Amino acid sequence: MTRSWDIPGFILIVYELNGPIRFARAAEREKVKHAFNLWRGATEANLDLNASVSVPPPMRRAVDRTPPTEADEPTDPSFTQYMNDAIGSPTLALELLRQFCLLSRTTNAQGEKLLSEKLIILIEATDMLLPEGEIRSLSLQDRHRVSIVQDWISDSSFMEGNDTVIFIAESASLLNSRITRLPQVITVEIPAPGMVERQHFISWFNNTPKLMEKPLNLWGTQTQLAMLTAGLSIQALRQMLLSARYSGERLQPEDVINKVSEFIQGQLGEDVVEFKKPAHSLKDIVGNQKLVDFLKTQLIPRITSTGPDAIPGMSVCGPIGSGKTFIFEGLAGELDIPVLVLKNIRSMWFGQTDVIFERLRRLLTALVKVLIFVDEADTQFGDVGTDAHSTERRLTGKIQAMMSDPQLRGNITWLLMTARIYHLSPDLRREGRVGDMVIPVLDPKDEDREAFLRWTIAKVLPGPLSEDTIERLVKLTEDYSAASFASLRSDLEAASLIKKDKLTLDETIAVAADRILPNIGPIRRYQTLQALVNCTRKSLLPGDYSPEIRESWVKEIAQLEAIGVRDR
Repeated sequence: MTRSWDIPGFILIVYELNGPIRFARAAEREKVKHAFNLWRGATEANLDLNASVSVPPPMRRAVDRTPPTEADEPTDPSFTQYMNDAIGSPTLALELLRQFCLLSRTTNAQGEKLLSEKLIILIEATDMLLPEGEIRSLSLQDRHRVSIVQDWISDSSFMEGNDTVIFIAESASLLNSRITRLPQVITVEIPAPGMVERQHFISWFNNTPKLMEKPLNLWGTQTQLAMLTAGLSIQALRQMLLSARYSGERLQPEDVINKVSEFIQGQLGEDVVEFKKPAHSLKDIVGNQKLVDFLKTQLIPRITSTGPDAIPGMSVCGPIGSGKTFIFEGLAGELDIPVLVLKNIRSMWFGQTDVIFERLRRLLTALVKVLIFVDEADTQFGDVGTDAHSTERRLTGKIQAMMSDPQLRGNITWLLMTARIYHLSPDLRREGRVGDMVIPVLDPKDEDREAFLRWTIAKVLPGPLSEDTIERLVKLTEDYSAASFASLRSDLEAASLIKKDKLTLDETIAVAADRILPNIGPIRRYQTLQALVNCTRKSLLPGDYSPEIRESWVKEIAQLEAIGVRDR
C-alpha cells in the first residue's frame, strides 16, 4: 500500500503499533519537521538532545485531558522529541498525527500554507488501538484514543480539508463503533485474491530468477492450479508454492485442496466450518426413488451451473429421522465441487459474530463454486423480528442478503436442512434465497418401504422373501422412519452376532415385534405436515395431491397446535 499511495503532491505517513511514525521519503519528513517546529515556535537548536526523554506539557495535556498549570510552562517542544516519545505510546502517536493534520491546514502571516502537500496517514492494527466495545467497558487508554480519533475526524476543518486518514484492520467490526458509524468514515473491503490475481502471482513466482532453475512441478497447468487455490491469500499461496518447490515433489490436486481446507478452517475456526467429502453418493440411498430421480435430473444440473439457471439455494425439510442428512450428503458426494459444512457461526464473545461472518463472506466470494451445507438450520439462523437479539437480526440479515446477491449466483449454493421448516424466517424462505426449492423428505411408503425392509434384513435373513413374509414385516414396521429401519437393522445384526449365525424368519419377526417406537409420533406428524405444506414442487408430493388435500393438511396442523403439539 505504501508504494501505491506514494504519489506526487501527497506526504505519506505510516504508523505501526509496535514501531515509530514513518515517512515514505526522508525529504518529506524534513519538510514536516521544519513546518512543525516553525508552527510550534521551536527549532532543533533549542532542544537539548542529551536530556532525558519526556513528554512536553502541551502534548501531555492533550493526551491526559488535563488543564494547564503554572508549573507547565512550555518548553521548546520539537518534532524530534515528539516523534521519539510517540514510539511505544499509541495514545501520544495518535495525538501527534492529529496535530500533523492541524499543521497541514495552518497558514503563516502571509496566508501561505506551512505544508503545500496533502497528507495521507496509514494507521495499521487499528482494531488494537480502537477496539470495539461499550465505552464504559474500555480501559482508560482505549477511551482516550477513541476520544482523540473521534475529535480528530469529526473536526469540521478536517472534513473540509484534503487530508486522508486510512485505518487498517482485519474487520470493520473490530473497530470501535463510535468511529465506524461516523458518516465521514467509509468502509472499504479488500476482497480475497481472485482468479486473475492468483494466476498472475503463480506465473510471477515461477518466473522469478532465483526460482527458474527449479520450476514448479505441477500435475497440470498454472490455470488449473489457480482455479483450485480459490480461497487462499497471496501469503498462503506463496507458502504452498515454496513448500512444493523445496520438496521437489509433484503438486497434486488433493494437496492443493487440503491446503485450502486447512487455510479456511484456520481463518474461521474448526468449530465454524468444515470441508466435507462424503464417503457415499446417491447410489447408496435406499428407497426414496422419486426424490433421487428428481435430484439427478432437476437439482444437480442447477447446482453445478454457473449461468442464470443456477439455483441460489434450497431447503430440505421433513420429520426427524427421515434421512435428510444422509440423502443430501449423498447428493454432496455426487457433486465435483467443494462442500463447506457450516457448523456454528455465532460466537459468545462480544462483536466476534460479525467478524466471523466478514471472514466467511470474504472467503466465499473468492471460491469459484461451493455448496454451503447447513444441518439443523433452524438453530443456526435466528429471527429478524423485534424480539430477536440485535446480533441475531444482523447475522440473519447479512446471510439473507448474501443468499440473494446476484453477483454470487452460480458461485455459492446454500443447502439448508431442518425438521422445523416453520422456524426459518419467512425472509429466508422466500424465492431467490432458499425458497426457490423446498424439498420434503418423507417416511417410506409402498415400494420405498419394501426397499427399506429388504435392506434391513439383507444381512441376517438371506434368500428371497415371499409376499406373505413381506406383508407380515410391513405390518410390524408400520409408521417406521428411515432411522427406525436403520435401528432395526442394527438390532437384527446384533441378534445374529449373539447367535453366531443367520436368523430365521421367526427370529427376525421376534426382534421386530419386541420393539416399541419412541413416543414422538405426534410431533413427527406435525413436522411431516409442515414439510408437505411448505413444499414448492407438486412432483415431490404424494400422487393424489389436490388443493383440497392441502387444505386438509392445514386444518390438521391447526388441530395439532390446538392440543399443544408444536416443536418450539
